[in-house]
Amino acid sequence: MVDDSTSEMEAGSRAARLRGWKEIGRRFGVDERTAKRWETTRGLPVHRVPGEPRAPVFAYEHELKAWVEQDKGEAPPAVAGKQAPPPPARRPWLAVALLLLALTAAVALWMGWRAAEEGRAAEARLGDLTRLAASQVAAVNDQLDSQPGTVAVRAALAQEAVQVLGRVAASPDASPGLKQEAAEGYRRLAVLQNAIDRPSLRDRAAATRSLAQAQRLLEGDKGAEAAQVRARVQIEMARQAAGGGDPKAAMAMLSAAEPVARRAGGAVLDDWWLAKSAAASWNGDYEESANAAREVSLSSIGDPAEALTRLRALDLEAEASFYLEKPAAARATYLRAVDSAEAALARWPDDNRLRWNLLRQQWNVGSTLIGEGRPREAVPVLAEALAGWQAVQRSDPSDEAVRAWVLATRLSYGQALAAAGAYPRAIAVLSEVVAERKAWHAGRPEDADRRRLLMNGVASLADALGASGRAGEACALYGEADRIGADMEKDGQLTGFDRRETLRMVAAARARHCG
Repeated sequence: MVDDSTSEMEAGSRAARLRGWKEIGRRFGVDERTAKRWETTRGLPVHRVPGEPRAPVFAYEHELKAWVEQDKGEAPPAVAGKQAPPPPARRPWLAVALLLLALTAAVALWMGWRAAEEGRAAEARLGDLTRLAASQVAAVNDQLDSQPGTVAVRAALAQEAVQVLGRVAASPDASPGLKQEAAEGYRRLAVLQNAIDRPSLRDRAAATRSLAQAQRLLEGDKGAEAAQVRARVQIEMARQAAGGGDPKAAMAMLSAAEPVARRAGGAVLDDWWLAKSAAASWNGDYEESANAAREVSLSSIGDPAEALTRLRALDLEAEASFYLEKPAAARATYLRAVDSAEAALARWPDDNRLRWNLLRQQWNVGSTLIGEGRPREAVPVLAEALAGWQAVQRSDPSDEAVRAWVLATRLSYGQALAAAGAYPRAIAVLSEVVAERKAWHAGRPEDADRRRLLMNGVASLADALGASGRAGEACALYGEADRIGADMEKDGQLTGFDRRETLRMVAAARARHCG
């Protein structure tokens, strides 16, 4: 049965021995054919009963784990019924480490030169260091942005590189250009620290600190180049503020960045429109969100960054349609995003961000089917999306953004089961959702995103319990969701989206089930 696919997959991942190609494939989120191919092409460790040529295969979990760790590549997630190409081997770590070592060595050389020489010679060497540091930080960030692997380690490397550059930039005779490069490095670090559309640490406080450091480095610089860097920093600050429940701060940052963004055009202006669309959505202004998303240029895709911009614009436009109660239009736009993600991944198969976005669009399609009143169609779509996200999570447990998407997809899967009338299974899945979200929330209890996810999970479990006739349990959970919302309101974290969607639906459901 489709409804049991998730529990079977999870049981297989916990067992000491996996039986058959189907379970082995599920361990990596791929189909049986791919798992069989890996046995011959990549040495996947499987076993057969001796003396029986047609005996079924089996595999041991500890051997599969060792196989993954031996740098033989990892199984990619299965996405939308199609096999995504496997992530590249993790050799970029050596390049990143060497780049960081070169940057540190350059700082030491610079300090020695400063002590030995004066005047124009020292200025020339500082210029050399500026160019070296800027190129090294850019190279580190470019690799970090697209490669799969351990997010925590990559973030630590990026932070160290940026902080070294920042210390050099703080020198009294550091050039404006070096300070601008350091500020841009801090901005890129903030994206890695807290983004929802790519691997990240999902740490809004750390991202906010990085952006504040970027702003300080640009203080007093009135040049045109500094203005562009400052605008990009302000755009990212607006994203963080909007998701943190401060729409006024978000709009103030966007207003400050707008003149420069419009003059710059291109990628800077597109990023400004995306941030404006996201801020409007958080504030519950869905018409404005859709209009802003449509301003993003979708005419040509020349590199993965442009592909990601297109995907985010389609995502925001579809999301606005969904909350404007136009689910059919939303699903049509999400399907366009699926096509766009598949085409981009075919061109750049090694870019982990594109693989990420393909999974995200699959989740979007399944969630929208629920809104269209087609939950039975949504169940298999969301089960497959959940399997894909869990495969990605197994390959990088430190990726907190992936963890958030596992939580979100499991919630949608449970909601689809409830809407389809499979209440016992739905309640079991949604109870697991609430337990997972409570554990995640406990690690950072004041975080707005974790509070929001917990509130939504509790409310969804209450809905399933109420629909199945367990009104007393449901009403207690609605009260718990209200208390989380009140805490967010007190701390200034409650967004227009939270009020217009979650809390409004909680109030309506309570009236229906609790009298």
